[in-house]
Amino acid sequence: LCGYGIIMEKQRFLITCGEVSAFHIPRWHELPEFDLYMDQVIALAEKYLSVLSADGKGLLTPSMINNYVKSGVLPPPKNKKYNRTHLAILMIVCITKPVMEISAISDVIHRGIEADNIENVLNGLAKTFENELSAAAKIAEETVKTAETEEILSFIAIENVMKANAARTVAMHAYHAIKKDEPDEAK
Repeated sequence: LCGYGIIMEKQRFLITCGEVSAFHIPRWHELPEFDLYMDQVIALAEKYLSVLSADGKGLLTPSMINNYVKSGVLPPPKNKKYNRTHLAILMIVCITKPVMEISAISDVIHRGIEADNIENVLNGLAKTFENELSAAAKIAEETVKTAETEEILSFIAIENVMKANAARTVAMHAYHAIKKDEPDEAK
């Protein structure tokens, strides 16, 4: 029975790897062109980014969105409605917040928008994230298919945590290098 349980866990994980490999983040032209209320924005973001939540917990709450507006991550809604720029920024935030603090995410997003535009920022980040996610899922899938040990899922989990932390470390050093180059306004 124990061996059967491991086989079923591996099968479930292989199915998930296929879903993760095929994950698609909507590009700018795929986002709604009409304004949405907050509950609609949350529902769409959850639908678009469902693969990011392995435990089924929500990625956004109304209080999160309100805090993002208050802190300047998001522009204020107009008449309690949010547009595709809001949705694009929220998707970027949901993808990046497990790795970077919100103030840094906000700064990087706004720098990207100043240098280019939100359309290209979203499209470029979406493509990069999809490629990275697909590559990681395919490696994990091959590892599970060829493994003979029961501990393989634990190994995959810890290996990817180490890779994620290494990438996070590099990302934070890159961001802090940008911040160090700026004049200190407080002086």
